[in-house]
Formats: sequence, structure tokens, C-alpha cells
Amino acid sequence: MKTSLTNIATRIPRRAFTLVELLVATAVGSVLGGAVLLLLCQTAAEQRSGLADITVEEKAYIFQADITACLRSMSANQGMTPDYSSGLYDTNGNLLGYRSVFIFYPTNGTYITANISYNSSSGQVAYTTNILDSSTQMVWMSNSATAALTQFCLSASFNLDGSQNNSLVNVLFQMNDNGFSGQNPVNNPTSIYRNFSVQMRNDN
Repeated sequence: MKTSLTNIATRIPRRAFTLVELLVATAVGSVLGGAVLLLLCQTAAEQRSGLADITVEEKAYIFQADITACLRSMSANQGMTPDYSSGLYDTNGNLLGYRSVFIFYPTNGTYITANISYNSSSGQVAYTTNILDSSTQMVWMSNSATAALTQFCLSASFNLDGSQNNSLVNVLFQMNDNGFSGQNPVNNPTSIYRNFSVQMRNDN
């Protein structure tokens, strides 16, 4: 007489997980799950930091290019005239430069007065091609969720004899990711510091 498969199956003893086994399995699963979650969080943080680096670098490059192109097209004879009320000083009281300056574009034997100004509260740098016409103003830079201009000023250079050279303009600016990457704001790795000089060349 043949034994049915169902009868054989019923004879196989079955044992459930003990409480200890269940606790061990849960603990191991929790550790593995936590490790995977930690890796995912670290990967996301690195990606966010990388994106912040790229964004700030790109904005700094474009900003520097705009300043350089503008200053090179201005009159070397007239040079730069600071707005003396806009001086920027360091913690020791030393003058770093000016947040607003006037520059001059030669045309038809006369000069059009332009202005570059920085608003530290909004991080906005505005370039007005003709101060007599406010509609000619354009914004080069302004704080956003991914970039902030924390410092900006311009100053004249000095010749070897110590005399001031108003046609060679020193530019200083500092920019960071405005907290986008979640890095330490005191020592932000996305912070960019630029200090360069531009020679005015237009002598029409």
C-alpha cells in the first residue's frame, strides 16, 4: 500500500524560531540596515558637497569674468574714483578697499560715468553703465540658496615709486555656498577667496 505525500509531509517535524533566535536576527538586521542607511546618507552628503563646490566655482568664474571685461573697457586716463563713504575695513581698521566706485567710458570726446556697487546685506553687485540713467543697471551677483557673496571691494594699485595708480584696479571678493552643503560655516570648504588686478585699457 502506497503512502500519500500528504501523510509524509505531516510526519516532518517543524519548529518555529525561538525568542533568542528572533532577537539575534532582528539585531543583525538592524545593524546591517543601519550601515546601509549610513552609507546612503554619506553618499548624499558627498554629492551635495560636490554640487555646492561646482556651483560656487561656476558663479565665481562668471563674476570674475564680468568684472574683468568691464574694467578693461574703461578709460585708463580717468581711472577709478572711489566712493569714499563706502570704505571697507578689516578688524584692525586697515582699509581693504571700497564697495562702490566710479569708472569712466570714453565716447565722442567725453566720458560716460559708470558705477560698480556692492550691497553687503543682499550680496548684490550692481553695474550701472550710466549713472544718469538708472535703467542701465544690471546685476552681476546676488545671494541665492546655493551661493553668497560675503565680501567684495575694489581699490587702486600703487606704482613702484609709491604713487597711486588708479588705472590698475585691485579686486577682492569672497564667496561660499550659503550653507547649501551643510558644512561647518566657520571653516567652509566651499569658500572661495579671489584677489586679482585688472588694467584699464581704453584710452580713446
